[in-house]
Amino acid sequence: MPETSVVIPERPPHPSLVHPPSRRALAPGERPDGRGLVDFRPLARPTLLTVGDHLTGLGGDPAELDPDLARLLLIGRLIVDGHEEGDEVVLDGTTGRVFSMWLYAKSPGGAELFPLAPSVGALTRLLTAVDDFRTLRGRFADLAGRTGPEAVRAAERLLTEAFAGEEWGEDGWGPAGPRSDWEHPLPVYWRTAAAIRPLGLIAGPGGGLALNLPDGLLDEVFGGEGMVRLADDHLPPALVHAPTRRFLTEVGLPGDGFMFYGPAPEPLPTLPQRWAESRSDPRLAHLWKGDEQLPPDAEHLVVLGGLVHDFEVLIDGRTGALFYTEFQADHVVPVNADVSTLAFTLWLHQREQELNQEHDFTQDFYHQLADTMIEVLASVDPVACRPAQGPDDYRYWPEVFHDEAGGVL
Repeated sequence: MPETSVVIPERPPHPSLVHPPSRRALAPGERPDGRGLVDFRPLARPTLLTVGDHLTGLGGDPAELDPDLARLLLIGRLIVDGHEEGDEVVLDGTTGRVFSMWLYAKSPGGAELFPLAPSVGALTRLLTAVDDFRTLRGRFADLAGRTGPEAVRAAERLLTEAFAGEEWGEDGWGPAGPRSDWEHPLPVYWRTAAAIRPLGLIAGPGGGLALNLPDGLLDEVFGGEGMVRLADDHLPPALVHAPTRRFLTEVGLPGDGFMFYGPAPEPLPTLPQRWAESRSDPRLAHLWKGDEQLPPDAEHLVVLGGLVHDFEVLIDGRTGALFYTEFQADHVVPVNADVSTLAFTLWLHQREQELNQEHDFTQDFYHQLADTMIEVLASVDPVACRPAQGPDDYRYWPEVFHDEAGGVL
């Protein structure tokens, strides 16, 4: 997580900062902390910049910017994918309202404002609430050790209460208009946190696998008819990891998990068997040159299914670890810790799809949603989100969640 707290230096207050609570919150010596979500480093500069001044520094023409937007003060940036590359966070020095701003230097006339917090102080409290939830401390301490649907509902309620408890007020929201006209009482940034972050509490620790999913969890979102449970004789001798065998026969996986397909209700092949089948298929024979090398320990790798980006998902039959591989590749890459966390990932994605229909997260905050999804997945499966160790170590889920052009979320 990047360092996001700053100490505000000694400097005269900006002349446009006339809102008394904001002046106190941004007084020299104060230390706002973005909790890994907002970069407050612009506050450490010798002077605050207006959005117009900031745009000039980016090479844009402030004359093309709406004058009401140009006078706002730059206080931070939303963090995206671990970097300070998200929308600007700006302050109305008269009302104290805080917004995020979509600003493209080459076309500043298209800049847009989105409500973020009723004040600077409220923003830091909202960020603190998210951080407290990450470690289940403070008002969220009673959730520690709880898992399952009821824990998810309780967490969503507590987060929503924390966000809604601020004095949002009615007016002063600029282009967003009075709060009573908003489609939702909370901005989408906080609705995302309240709806998505609690999903990490759905499953508890497993015995032999990373997670113990609630009974019927996958059937609920994919439908009983969409689940594939394999007969024991469909599992090859190479798959000796007993917890994985039980999961595939008793819990199962969706035949069509949107991002994942398979397994089919037929015997699972090992990777060498899959290669042999492909080589002997007249329709595919032209793709093989004859010098391809199987990955190490290929005889222990069982083909479970595939990902929509033409990757095959493999189980290490000895340990239950999950990998993916490209067609004819001589190496494999971790994709999930095991079948239980793969199932959680598919469930998480499907729940996000359902919630997005209600909240429209992706309309303006796609990458913030992707970051939230990745953080939730990492909380139960660090393998899936571990930083890449080399050029061939492409981390599938973090990458595809950020695939806005592909509409993954």
